[in-house]
Amino acid sequence: MPRYYDPPPHYPYGKKKRPHWVYKWRAAALQILLPIICFQLLRLLFFPTFFDVFILIILICMFWYFQK
Repeated sequence: MPRYYDPPPHYPYGKKKRPHWVYKWRAAALQILLPIICFQLLRLLFFPTFFDVFILIILICMFWYFQK
């Protein structure tokens, strides 16, 4: 699809520029969430309750969000 006009030079082409500390916090969150997800999955296998399933779904969604 051809462009009909040139975008301004400061246009980030769909990527938002974030401060460097945001990427550090994301990486830290991913490193913390992965072992918690593994522990919660094991707990769910041995003691399945609705609360454990709910927590696991929330943790997996957070992990997926931080990977973007």
